[in-house]
Amino acid sequence: MIENLSEELDEKLKEKDAIIEELERKLRETEQKLNEFNRNLEQRVIERTVEVNRLLLHKTRFIDNLSHDLGTPLTPLITLLPAIKNEVSNPKTKELVDTCIRNAEYIRRVVNNTRKLAEVSSTDFLLKKESLFDIVNELQKKYEVIFNSCNIKVENNISKDVFIKTEKSKLMDLFDHISSNAVNSMPDGGALTFESKTIQRNNETFIQISVSDTGVGLIREQTDHLFDEFYKVDDSRHKLDSTGLGLTICKNIVEKHGGKIWADSHGEGTGTTIHFTLPSPEVVFSRSF
Repeated sequence: MIENLSEELDEKLKEKDAIIEELERKLRETEQKLNEFNRNLEQRVIERTVEVNRLLLHKTRFIDNLSHDLGTPLTPLITLLPAIKNEVSNPKTKELVDTCIRNAEYIRRVVNNTRKLAEVSSTDFLLKKESLFDIVNELQKKYEVIFNSCNIKVENNISKDVFIKTEKSKLMDLFDHISSNAVNSMPDGGALTFESKTIQRNNETFIQISVSDTGVGLIREQTDHLFDEFYKVDDSRHKLDSTGLGLTICKNIVEKHGGKIWADSHGEGTGTTIHFTLPSPEVVFSRSF
């Protein structure tokens, strides 16, 4: 009887061993398939990345060539149209020439901003330690006449001990676009306020900068698309002083710094705040683009 039990136990152990062996075989097969899938996925990611980079380079070159091709014939138009206006005496003809001048100037702004967008996207930034207070103060002095003529009060609430890592010329371009939009949103005057605070993100230190105006404000749909290329809020869709590229350029500048940018508004008549983050000098890292 004991022998029968022993044989029965051996048989069950053999069956279990066979089951375990089969499971191990299936596990090895699954592991091999998973490794092969991962290799294929990595290869596809590499191929897609190469393709995306190729398309982005092609886009940048196309934009640069298009800007150059459009800019060349614009130069004589912008130069000659005012001269033509001075030569005509018919009031209606003068109005027609004025329309041509405004449209030519608009095309030139689109060309310049398109070229600037391509430049920002294709060049590396040399980040240096800069005083945020001094940069905002410089901006305030640069546009002091415009701010005063538009009855806009500027408040630089940045502390003098706040420093950032930035390429100053690019940051000045960013502030130019944000300030221009803010001025356009306050036709009856208002306030433009600059503030900052330190934040932590992924074990890195960033400076969050907030530029607030008391202008017309935005609805949610507008803030969601504010940084899209050629997007214009409803009130300015047909205005020739807006190219729809200014905030797209801002977005590219911030992202080249490794930061983020977003807009905040509580609806019409509530004003708008543009927030963006830049690295603090304490952040030690290198970025290649």
